[in-house]
Amino acid sequence: MNSTTAALNGTGAPIRSVDDEGAVPFADFAIGEFADLVAMSRELSRSGDWVVRTPFGLFVHGYDEARTILRDPAWISMLAGIAMLDGSGRTPVNFNAFMARARRDAPPSPGDEAMRARPNVLAMEGDDHHRLRRLFGRAFTPAAADRLRPFMAAHAARLIDPLMAAGSGEIVAEFCDPYPVPVICRLLGVTDDDWGQFGRWAETIFGLFDGDAEAVVARLDDIAVAQAELSAYVVDLISQRRQNPADDLLSELIGVSEEGDRLSPDELIGMVEALLIAGTDTTRNQLGATLAVLADRPEQYAALRADPDRIPAYVEESLRYIGAVRTAMRIATTDLVVDGLLFPAGTVVMIGLHAASLSGGCPAREAAEPSSTPSSTPSIASVEPDPYEFDPAAPREHPHLAFGSGAHHCLGAFLARAELQEALRVFVERVEHFELDEPVQWKPLSMGIWGPSRMRLRLNAPALSARVDAGTMPPAHAQIDTGTSAERDRYLAEVAPLRRAIAASVPELIERPRFPPLGRLVVTAARIGWAVYAGRLLDRRLDPDERREQTYRRLRLAATKLGPAYIKLAQLIAAGEGVFPDALVAECRLCRDQVPPEPWSAIRSVVESELGELHLRFSEFDSEATAAASIAQVHEARLGDGTRVMVKVQRTRIRKRVERDLAVLAWIAPKLVGRIPITALANPPALVELFAETITEELDFRVEVANLFEVDRALRATTAGRWQVPEPVLDGVTERVIVMSPVAGRPLSELQPADLADGEAAAIFRQMNDALLHGACMTGVFHGDFHAGNVFIDTDGTPPGQPPAIGLVDFGITGRLEGPKRVAFLRYVVGLLTGDLQSQIAGMIDLGAFGPGSNPERVIEDLRLDRPGFDPLELTEDEFTAEFRALISGLLANGARIPKELMLFIKNFAYLCSVTGELEPEMEVLAQFERIASSFFARNGVRMATEIGFSPAPDDVDERIIRQAMGISPRHERVTWRLIRGRRTDLKDRVGNSG
Repeated sequence: MNSTTAALNGTGAPIRSVDDEGAVPFADFAIGEFADLVAMSRELSRSGDWVVRTPFGLFVHGYDEARTILRDPAWISMLAGIAMLDGSGRTPVNFNAFMARARRDAPPSPGDEAMRARPNVLAMEGDDHHRLRRLFGRAFTPAAADRLRPFMAAHAARLIDPLMAAGSGEIVAEFCDPYPVPVICRLLGVTDDDWGQFGRWAETIFGLFDGDAEAVVARLDDIAVAQAELSAYVVDLISQRRQNPADDLLSELIGVSEEGDRLSPDELIGMVEALLIAGTDTTRNQLGATLAVLADRPEQYAALRADPDRIPAYVEESLRYIGAVRTAMRIATTDLVVDGLLFPAGTVVMIGLHAASLSGGCPAREAAEPSSTPSSTPSIASVEPDPYEFDPAAPREHPHLAFGSGAHHCLGAFLARAELQEALRVFVERVEHFELDEPVQWKPLSMGIWGPSRMRLRLNAPALSARVDAGTMPPAHAQIDTGTSAERDRYLAEVAPLRRAIAASVPELIERPRFPPLGRLVVTAARIGWAVYAGRLLDRRLDPDERREQTYRRLRLAATKLGPAYIKLAQLIAAGEGVFPDALVAECRLCRDQVPPEPWSAIRSVVESELGELHLRFSEFDSEATAAASIAQVHEARLGDGTRVMVKVQRTRIRKRVERDLAVLAWIAPKLVGRIPITALANPPALVELFAETITEELDFRVEVANLFEVDRALRATTAGRWQVPEPVLDGVTERVIVMSPVAGRPLSELQPADLADGEAAAIFRQMNDALLHGACMTGVFHGDFHAGNVFIDTDGTPPGQPPAIGLVDFGITGRLEGPKRVAFLRYVVGLLTGDLQSQIAGMIDLGAFGPGSNPERVIEDLRLDRPGFDPLELTEDEFTAEFRALISGLLANGARIPKELMLFIKNFAYLCSVTGELEPEMEVLAQFERIASSFFARNGVRMATEIGFSPAPDDVDERIIRQAMGISPRHERVTWRLIRGRRTDLKDRVGNSG
């Protein structure tokens, strides 16, 4: 098998891309213990698939495919990807600035100038990687490792002797953890007196690989200090060795030369850091895991004591069965095909080193002469060992991948093997038998390097009455729920062509007709005209505010009578708080889920035409709608087995009405362009296109269910909070009907402040914004219609200190950002959150928010955006008017428009701000935004760097940047929702006066 550039397959048909709906199975497995990990790997191998999509990305678990990717230079390591971007002149990546940003709140320290990326073999590719590996490789030979074996054995003996004398001890803290660092120190030539300091530096720097990203950010100052002190030590040591070479690795590397090529001081320091990171924590964890495996298998340990020459085989089997390093990340540098699947350039995959080693550990097969006489009794050799068991005696068909493969195969593999073998040899020689004194405590499986964190052993002591399990045995029953859903995957693949056909039909629907549908145009004009002008007669005795309220009420009623397109327009206005008059927004909110329902007879007719007679499928069906909206209404029912469900039913004769309305809107929209400045910015034709795309998709409920599946998967990738979405009954899903489970809770907008505990409103705000950001920027799909009828809060059963569960319904409008659009949106959002105007405007240009060929610098200059501390409300009336007119002029000059994807995102965000402001008016807004942004960067920073080449500056994501984005000057010490509401009212009044 090999990895090839994109091409047609053998039949001439296009190869399927991993980005195609349903092309890669989805798996969402919950791994709590090692036994779950083994069971998951076994189940995945049985599925016949070699790659799955998890909430955190693509996961390659097939042995052949994993090895193929690891050995293909077109797939580069994640660290190398960041380093390449860092050195590229076409992208602004700067790892050092990224780390500085993460430590923005830390006090000044000696590490401020030293925490930076240095050249090392882990973060390079191509010729640069080959050069360093060639120079370093001369010092990492089997012979070099063997020279250290006597020291390894003596050091291991010094550690084990006190434990033997005590008869018990905590083996991780007293044997495994302190074992590797002195070996590395001896290798480098560090004096014995400095081992402790090296150990402390190593322990601190390892904090970078904690699975908790926010915890890493909190410790970055300590990590920076440790790196600075380590660098200073190594610089001094290099100087000493240059003057007085010794018999150690550092002296050898200083003297290494090939055709005049020598290692620079920075490369030497980078090598020492890489050696500490790659050669210390891996060894200590692997040693602990090996002892845990043997604690669970006393018969295997007894066999090893009887034949110590088998120690190398036991070490290799431990690396295969319970490797400390379970995954490696790779990035496709071009479009690549692996085993018939296309991975587009930039695709990031996780290589399951451990999972692949297990699946590739099937017994070796030897060619045998054919026998003319069949045997009636199977031989012992025909009983194949289980690759998911620990069995050092079993011959394996493939080598394990614990040290990787290809160009990045571990340079220190010989050293690591020697360390593990000598430590295990000393343990076996001194310990006749051992057992656990208490259950093993394992590090979280989210850690990049994994092993036991605490393991207390009884050494050569009388056996306990009941053996304690270490947790390394394979499960007795191999079945485990891997979270795969072949049914959902097939469904997504089946709906994909339907979605494409609907999208292809939109241009024809919104093509401006030469003549509009006259009948529908007359009806529309009559209803809207009556709503606007009737007040001159009916409301003449009311005061101006009351007259406007009555006009808005009539407009809302006209929209509900005109049908779905106009109801959708009203719903869009309802999300525009701060843009449209408050009274109009309040009236339009009633179009969300208070639309008059259709008669029961019409609804029953639709259900029975789609699903058959009601009594054959449902034991109960409520004729009263629980909610009614523009496209459909919802009824409660019970299936034949009594299961409570909700049934969403499409309104009758809706498709023809929609098509007529779109024709009217398509005819009117171009006439509005340029007539009114704000209308030009809103881009009426784009609004019509948005209506057409969303409504046409909403008219086919099969697409809505596919949207639900994709949003659900995106929500699972977020780490904050709990989510609920309906579970569709797939045989009850048709073009016009969805049968699904109910979602618990109350509508978010119906909650009162007293309904929530302290801090819960803020937690809900953060969780929903986190999902919105992650969905739009990282997965490219997000729920596009947050409003009162679609967001539910379930406070029942909420654990103390945790936010309530959030439920989402109605997935007809779903934001989609595919390929370059998602990357552009990510660039825009990151620029917005960090105050990087260049990235922000560049992203908006790529989204289509400004005219083709727009220049970011020109846009920033024309709109006068680069004015730190600017607050429009601190201007005089004349200054504000001039500023407003200049802004509109600049926007129009640059062809400004609101892209539909951005419109959906902003609509959702506006709703969240509005409802949160009502629940907790005095919330400290700046602190919430800073927390949301920091968490977003902490979790996704590496991927962002590989995708957009963006590295936040040292002062990014702080209060100053957020104030600037919001246009609030520092004179407002506390920024609350109450303050923002008041400012919004002032801005509306001033804009009205400026018009």
